[in-house]
Amino acid sequence: MSCIFTLASAAIVVGLSLATTTSLTLVEHMSDGIFDEEKAIPTLFVDSEILLKTLQSYDCCVEKISENEYVVKTACGNIRYVRADASQAFDLYLDEIEDVNGLLENIKSFEVDYGRNVQAYTYNHIKENLSAGMTIDSEEVLDDDSLVLTIRVQ
Repeated sequence: MSCIFTLASAAIVVGLSLATTTSLTLVEHMSDGIFDEEKAIPTLFVDSEILLKTLQSYDCCVEKISENEYVVKTACGNIRYVRADASQAFDLYLDEIEDVNGLLENIKSFEVDYGRNVQAYTYNHIKENLSAGMTIDSEEVLDDDSLVLTIRVQ
């Protein structure tokens, strides 16, 4: 018997939903072209290790304050990711924004990369934790970067 697991492209599914949510939220936080920097913008980022890994892959200054807070300084402005504890998703705060469109493009790109890193983590986690009597029969990467794993259960 075989089971098929499809890891739908997190880069697409998560990236699009986050980018759309972030875009709409950023627009809501603007009044006459000025950000309300006091308001939190919710994200779906929960894993602090994956968040830090993704942040560090960009050409910006990342300061890790704690497992629950990161400050990122970019040419477009500053971003702060904060959460109350590890059971919650991070909120995003913006500060000293100089290039709104550039920052929005950077956030969209970052969110897609975060999604890819989540997908890679999930893929590796599944492979490393197969139960006895389970083997990967085949692996396929689809055009949309989704992964299809066929796992044989004996």
